[in-house]
Amino acid sequence: MATRAATTTAATAATARRCGRRRARAHRRRRDFVPTDGEEGSERARTSTRAVADAIADAETRTGTYDGSVVFHVYDSLEAPKPIFNTFLEGALHVVEVSRFHPSFTSAHFHYALSEGERKIDSSEPNACFNCTLFDGAAPETVFGEFSDLVDSIEMGHLNQREHALACREAAWYTPSDDSGSSPLARVQMKRREIVSAGGEAPVFGFDESNVAVFVGVKATTRDAFAFDSWASAFGIVDAEAVVGADKFQDAALFEVVACSKADEMEHRFSHIARVSLGPVGEDADVVARAEAALREAAAKIDPDAFVASYACVYNIGKTGTPPGALPAMREIAKKKKENDLAVANGTGTAATAKA
Repeated sequence: MATRAATTTAATAATARRCGRRRARAHRRRRDFVPTDGEEGSERARTSTRAVADAIADAETRTGTYDGSVVFHVYDSLEAPKPIFNTFLEGALHVVEVSRFHPSFTSAHFHYALSEGERKIDSSEPNACFNCTLFDGAAPETVFGEFSDLVDSIEMGHLNQREHALACREAAWYTPSDDSGSSPLARVQMKRREIVSAGGEAPVFGFDESNVAVFVGVKATTRDAFAFDSWASAFGIVDAEAVVGADKFQDAALFEVVACSKADEMEHRFSHIARVSLGPVGEDADVVARAEAALREAAAKIDPDAFVASYACVYNIGKTGTPPGALPAMREIAKKKKENDLAVANGTGTAATAKA
C-alpha cells in the first residue's frame, strides 16, 4: 500500500506541476451533508423544489440554490489504468488529488457500492463506485476549462476505461426536515463562507457513511418529470421516503448535467442526476431494496434505461489533509482494528493488536 500511495503522490505532483424526546427529535435528526464532527439538522419539515426549465436562467442568482458546480464522476468500467496505475482506485483517487489544486475545489465525496463495495471494486464490476466533487462559485460550463490539469488527470487516471465526469448545476431539492428555503449544499456553502469571513478555517463538510445514498441517473427526452414542486414525486422520492419512514429519510437533490470533461462529447450519458439520501437504513436490506425499487420504477417512466443503485460515502476529502491515495489503506487498517477490538471484547482477540 505504501508503494501505491507513493506512486499516486508522485503522479499527482507531476500533474500539478503541469498546470428532547425521541419523537420530538425526529425532525431535528442529523442531515446527511454535515461537518465531519456532526452538525444537527433543522426542526421543521418542508419541501423545496425548483423547475428544471428555469434552472439555467437563474441558478446562480436564485436564493437558496448552490451556486457552484457538482461534478459527478461515474465509472462504467473499472479496468486498471495501466501502465500508469496498477489499480482502478489508484487512478481514480489520483484524479481527486489533482482536483484539490483547482482554485474552486471545496470537497470530494467518494462513494462505494452499498453492499460489498470493496469486493466489487476489486472485481472491476461496472458502477461499483462514484465520486462527486464540489467547486464553490464555479460555473459548470467552465469548471473544466479553468483548470486543464484536472482534465489531463482524468485522461491519465482512467486509461482503458469508460467513464464520465459530468459537471452539473443544482436544479431542485427535497428537504422534508428543513424549512430554511435553501438546499443542503447551499446551506453548508453559506456556513463555510461565514466561518472563513470570521477568520476561521472552514471544516470539511461531508456525507455520513451510515446513510444510504441512491444514485439516480436519467436521460430525459421531455421536461414533464421536472415540473415545479412535483419532481420529487415524479422521481419516486416521496414513495421512497414512505418506505424508509419520515423519521429516517434525509433529503434529495436533482442536478442538471451541463458539461463533460471530454470537450467533444455532446451527448452525455445522463441529462439529470438525483442523489437521494435514505438515511441510516443500510442494515435493513429489505427496506433499501423496496426504496430502491420505488425509485427505479419511477425513473423508468422518465428513461427506460435509467441507472439506479445504492451507495455509501466512504471518503469525504477536503482541500488539505491525508492524500486521497492513502485513504484505502487507512480504511483497511481502521477496519481491522475495529474487528480486533470486537474480538477482544468477546475474548477471542489480542489486546496487543487492539492497541496497535
